[in-house]
Amino acid sequence: MSRASLTLLAMILLLLSPLPPRHLTQAQGEQRPLLTVKQIMNAIVTPTTGTIWGAYQLQTDAEWKEVENAALAVIAAGDLLTAGGAGAGETEAAAEADWQAFNGQMIEAARAVLSAVEARDEEALSSAGNDALYPPCESCHQQYQAR
Repeated sequence: MSRASLTLLAMILLLLSPLPPRHLTQAQGEQRPLLTVKQIMNAIVTPTTGTIWGAYQLQTDAEWKEVENAALAVIAAGDLLTAGGAGAGETEAAAEADWQAFNGQMIEAARAVLSAVEARDEEALSSAGNDALYPPCESCHQQYQAR
């Protein structure tokens, strides 16, 4: 089973996990994250960015599709991370300008990966992954991971 298939399976299992329905856990109109930042990072971001950073000498449509799916998952994770996570202090951290900037840069880098995939351009893919995606990830980890 490919890394992308495993990642997709993990995301589906997370979505199907026995969490109480939102209406039982939240006041009407209030939306709180259901997962911690660590859960989002470990289940979605880490495996999918690994796929992007490890992509080279792509030869088949399936290989390009795996990178495309990884970029889409990074964008979805970025959308989740906009609100932070369910852990203590994570929604407050997500309200900080630096968090929002790093998260926005991650999403934009993933969009650049999608453009590179569409063009089947490995040089652009490498640039998007290494020059655009890696820096905000590393900066965010340096600033927030120890919290």
